[in-house]
Amino acid sequence: MSSQKNHKNLKTDKKSVAEAPHHFYVGIPCNEIQNKTTKKTPMNSEEYYRAIFEHTATANMILAEDTTVLFVNENFEKMMGYTKEEVENKMSWTSFVIKEDVDIMKQRHVIRRISPESVPPTYEFRGPTKTGEIRHFFLSVAMIPGTRNSVASLFDITEHKKAQEAVRQSEERFKDMARLLPETVFETDMNGRITFVNELSFARFGFTPDDLEKGLYIQDVLAPQEHEHLQTVIQNVVRGERLALREYLARKKNGTTFPALVRSTGIFKDGQPVGIRGFLIDISEKKALEDQLLRAQKLEAIGTLAGGIAHDFNNLLMGILGNLSIMLMHMDATHPFYDRLKIMEDYVHRGSNLTRQLLGFARGGKYEVRSTDLGKFVLKSAEMFGRTKKEISIQHKIGSSLWHADVDRGQMDQVLLNLFVNAWQAMPDGGNLSISVENVELSKKDMAAFGATQKRFVKLTVSDTGIGMDENTKARIFEPFFSTKELGRNTGMGLASVYGIIKNHGGYVNVESKPGAGTTFTIYLPASDNKAEDETKIDSRIHKGVETILLIDDEQMIIDVASKMLQELGYKVLSSTSGKQGIDIFQNSKEKIDLVILDMIMPGLSGKEAFDILRQKNPTVKVLLSSGFSVDSQAKDIMAAGCKGFIQKPFTMAQLSSKLREILDNK
Repeated sequence: MSSQKNHKNLKTDKKSVAEAPHHFYVGIPCNEIQNKTTKKTPMNSEEYYRAIFEHTATANMILAEDTTVLFVNENFEKMMGYTKEEVENKMSWTSFVIKEDVDIMKQRHVIRRISPESVPPTYEFRGPTKTGEIRHFFLSVAMIPGTRNSVASLFDITEHKKAQEAVRQSEERFKDMARLLPETVFETDMNGRITFVNELSFARFGFTPDDLEKGLYIQDVLAPQEHEHLQTVIQNVVRGERLALREYLARKKNGTTFPALVRSTGIFKDGQPVGIRGFLIDISEKKALEDQLLRAQKLEAIGTLAGGIAHDFNNLLMGILGNLSIMLMHMDATHPFYDRLKIMEDYVHRGSNLTRQLLGFARGGKYEVRSTDLGKFVLKSAEMFGRTKKEISIQHKIGSSLWHADVDRGQMDQVLLNLFVNAWQAMPDGGNLSISVENVELSKKDMAAFGATQKRFVKLTVSDTGIGMDENTKARIFEPFFSTKELGRNTGMGLASVYGIIKNHGGYVNVESKPGAGTTFTIYLPASDNKAEDETKIDSRIHKGVETILLIDDEQMIIDVASKMLQELGYKVLSSTSGKQGIDIFQNSKEKIDLVILDMIMPGLSGKEAFDILRQKNPTVKVLLSSGFSVDSQAKDIMAAGCKGFIQKPFTMAQLSSKLREILDNK
């Protein structure tokens, strides 16, 4: 914009404009217009230029060197809201420019009169209309040859700028949302080259912004086996299809892969596909949790089957062991069959231990729960194991002020022994066995992962430097009867029972292992506020009695052998093979019955139902619960309701006699 400070009057200025032979109006050379129109129009050049100035589609101004506005056209009036009378020779063009833009425009105004080619002929600025509204304008300006004046054309680009700003804000919102999203957001061109990806994806895939700048393609972040399907996806997207979520195997820069869900759609411009936009979700953790759930469900199903088998097997062992105990009571060590019977008894005990492990996996019952200092308990167990395995170097780290845990100590011995033996077998040439016990408080994330309802746990860690396991083996180690040892070397029940026992103690087991890098088992047991109980010695003596015992069991074999065992111990015996019949016998003879041995699992009237009826008939009745199962939730309910004790089949004469006297002598 320009001006002429000492113009005499409007007429003089108009004349000078009219006489200029090479004027530019709205970017059109006036001499060209003159040459083309002198033969075609009777009006003089001033009128002709004036008509062009007035009737072009833009808002026009002629500006003096001193910034005074000399002329404006009607479009200027409409655009800015001023009349010609208000503007011409009265206002400076700076009145139509906001303060922030005016300085640079003044500089260009001055330089244009010195060296017109040194300043741009077009630029944007902002200015107020008569109402005070700030609008955006595009300016085209040129000097009028032979004068110090300039001609300027204005275009109102406010709506265009608003549209641009809306697009910019939309893009910024997209980028902000993409930055905030915890998953990968991406865009590609039609060649599959990635044109945009949010920041967190660089860390997820291991690529850098430089990699993206040099050229990174969607094929680079997918495993090779996915490339063929990718071509089909691109074709479908080009056709405008919005694709459903699909699982892919994504690939990091270092070549490692992970499962991911991807959804994509086409990017279209003027109806033509120009690229693909989508998002990718890393589902590694989800897949791991799914696998963990499937394994747990599988183990639960196997556990139900194993529990039933163990129960029936224990009943058979009870029949064998009971008869052996009776025979051995009437036989001294000099008898020719005594040693054979003792060997048979040992075999039964070994079979019983196997079913205990099976039940440990299947139900993990706890029938002698005591608050225990796991630090001392683990040290004692490790010391005993170390005496027999000199080739193993055992290190231990026991935390101070350990919380106690409520555990069945017999079963925890079984857990530790199985873990120690597993470590020893994984180190055939010797190695290091590391054991630690410490207090831990789980984070909310870990609590959610475990499904835990409390924070405080005692953490037991057993690590070895052995051969380790691959993923396939690690996924199956808690299955009963699964073993990597040769046939006949291992029952495959050790780790299965570890899993079941810890689970039924309300705890959790985790395992980490890699081939050649050893194995670490981590066990979490709920912390207890109870005071630790001292160890009690096992009484192996046989105690006799004279009381009357009611025996209720649905297995005739158990009735026969248990009745004979009780009679050998001096007791009077009443028996029943059903809960209903047992209740009738108790009702008729309750004054003389001193104790009831009650089977827990029976058809018809169950052990729990029979116990409740017995308690109704005599609230002080003494009941010894017996089962081929270890104590499960149903048995715990019976124990909590007033049952005096529990004995698991198969049991010896000594175990039975000890339990009976413990209950009968407790007044």
